[in-house]
Amino acid sequence: MLRCSRSGYYDWIKLGRPEYKAFDSDVNELVIEMNSKDKRWGIVQIRMNIKKVYGLRLTNSTVYRYMKLNNIQSICRRKIKRYPKVSDHKIPNLLQRNFNTDAPNKKWSIDVSYIICKDGIRYLCAIKDMFDKSIIAWQLSPYMNLSLVSNTLNKAVIKVPLCERKNLILHSDQGGQFTSDRYRELLRNNNITQSISAKGSSVDNAPIESFFAILKTECIYLEDNLTKSNANVVINNFMNYYNNERLQEKTKELPPQLFREQALQSLFY
Repeated sequence: MLRCSRSGYYDWIKLGRPEYKAFDSDVNELVIEMNSKDKRWGIVQIRMNIKKVYGLRLTNSTVYRYMKLNNIQSICRRKIKRYPKVSDHKIPNLLQRNFNTDAPNKKWSIDVSYIICKDGIRYLCAIKDMFDKSIIAWQLSPYMNLSLVSNTLNKAVIKVPLCERKNLILHSDQGGQFTSDRYRELLRNNNITQSISAKGSSVDNAPIESFFAILKTECIYLEDNLTKSNANVVINNFMNYYNNERLQEKTKELPPQLFREQALQSLFY
């Protein structure tokens, strides 16, 4: 009748109700407040923002419990897929799914994704630094071609001088733009080492794939009037939010750009 578990009932009798499970009205209000502030936020984002604003440290399970009590969940849904690893390309996969690095500009990830608008399709190319999760450069185009990839890479090398990107590896999938002679020559001219995924294995390029998933679930899919003419403004606004405002657990609960600046200061100053 009370919908409690048998083990929970006997724990209550023997030990009394554990203190950490007691209802806390203050925490409950904070979770509701953070959800009303940005409905895209899930468990981790709500927890980190509560800590940032109020200095209160909570566990993911605590935040989840109060979200469940209030029937709260992120409006974004992520679909997880698993892909087999197939290796049959002459360009080496230097990362082998090791996306960890100890400094900025050591490992970058690049890819192109479809942006579906009401009146057609745009193609987005972006480069992500695996150290701080920041987006180094991006370019939107009506065509998925070599110029799109080249322009994005040129933006990145202009933004990050050679002295800051020694021994840089740029990882991609096996798209035709990334295996072309012109693209490979562009990498060589900028002292960038190429790495490429195994055939049919998008998991090998998970860093940039995960960013595109975030972009689409937290931005693109929520836009009711996304058109080819306003897509650039919409994506630019999200890039600023992602780099400068969106907290990330893997960057010590800081926005990527702030975490990046702190790391660069410790290296060069």
